[in-house]
Amino acid sequence: MLKSLLLTIFTMNMFVQPVLAGPGHGDDHDHIKPELVITPITASALKVGEENEVILFIQDKQAKPVDVSQFKIAHTQPVHLLIIEPGLTDYHHEHPVQKTTGQYVFSITPQTSCSYRVWADVQLKGSHQHYVAIDLEGTEDCNQSTKKMVTLEASSQGYDFNLELEGEVKVGEAVMVNLSISKNGQPVDFLEPVMGAFAHMVGFYEDYKSIAHIHPMGEEPTEDTKRGGPTLRFHIEPEQAGYLKLFAQVQIDGKQVFAPFGLEVR
Repeated sequence: MLKSLLLTIFTMNMFVQPVLAGPGHGDDHDHIKPELVITPITASALKVGEENEVILFIQDKQAKPVDVSQFKIAHTQPVHLLIIEPGLTDYHHEHPVQKTTGQYVFSITPQTSCSYRVWADVQLKGSHQHYVAIDLEGTEDCNQSTKKMVTLEASSQGYDFNLELEGEVKVGEAVMVNLSISKNGQPVDFLEPVMGAFAHMVGFYEDYKSIAHIHPMGEEPTEDTKRGGPTLRFHIEPEQAGYLKLFAQVQIDGKQVFAPFGLEVR
């Protein structure tokens, strides 16, 4: 089934329900309060350059621990963690594993000494998708400003990434974006499925309170043997002006590859 997703904004303590892209759709959204409370219960602050084990305690509105069986599986995982620091440079996408009922553990190796913000992408069965924000304490109080570099090219792990915009990126206006991947000048057409798609793209706005999440258009891979690339098309329609740091995530030869980009939404 062909699939086109609108780039949607998720703010702390508030969820903006996604609307299918296409003409005729307005800007009215349902504002839904998160149904979950997520608290980090790790004793120490994050240590830069070291693998840190983090435990999150997830409760429902009645303060009852949430078992992993209560979550709806989305893109092959019950819980997605989108993690970044204030400078918007060190992005991590992690999937915690349930340790005991309500306690979920994951590991992160931060590249800065700053605190990190986690957006937990979760959905209880029979309910709505939510993004719940959690802060993980670092060893340093960082108030650094984001470097607003507009860039459509990136290199990562020997692969070259290019973003082609088919129009100007403006608030409330749809634009097609093509992500192309190559290595040594040769197109990469062997992208492996990662979380039910050939790519994921996550964006963080300069206000450090809002994020965006989009997936490529086209048929999603249903088997691990399927391959994609070298060009993936995204349909975006940003609803907030300002600088947007984007991270493309693909999988090649069993390894995760992340590529950073910067856009200015007018």
